Amino acid sequence: MSKENNEKKVLKILVKEPDKEPYVKEIEHSLEAMQEIVGGFIECVEMPGVKGVDLYVNEEGKLDRLKGNFWLPEYQDCVVGTCYMVGYEPEEGESIDITDRQIKECEKYIKAYEIPKGLDLYNDFYILEAYMKNQFKKMQKKKMEM
Repeated sequence: MSKENNEKKVLKILVKEPDKEPYVKEIEHSLEAMQEIVGGFIECVEMPGVKGVDLYVNEEGKLDRLKGNFWLPEYQDCVVGTCYMVGYEPEEGESIDITDRQIKECEKYIKAYEIPKGLDLYNDFYILEAYMKNQFKKMQKKKMEM
């Protein structure tokens, strides 16, 4: 974690907006800054397949019918709206800067499970769910072959 001159903690995160490429950003390590990124109350889950990374999403995103972003087959769920990923230090229980290696792993995961153009999470849910289950099987098979 880096520090600014005024001693506010700054975090390096990876942001993913629907229909856009992920990008790195630095934010103030505060609840307000975290909520501003996701556009509401935050919910944190472990980022599947990427060790030491937490995924922050809008807790009420589906209630607000936010646009589908990418699928999480391990949770049988979908990220909606803007989200971000950040490193996690288990011993301290703190968020820390996301590393370059973690960024690459997150980007690879997102690319594999991004909602295809032309499909809508809410109107095409069953089509999308079947597509993502098939995608997950393909990814698992690739891992087994490595």
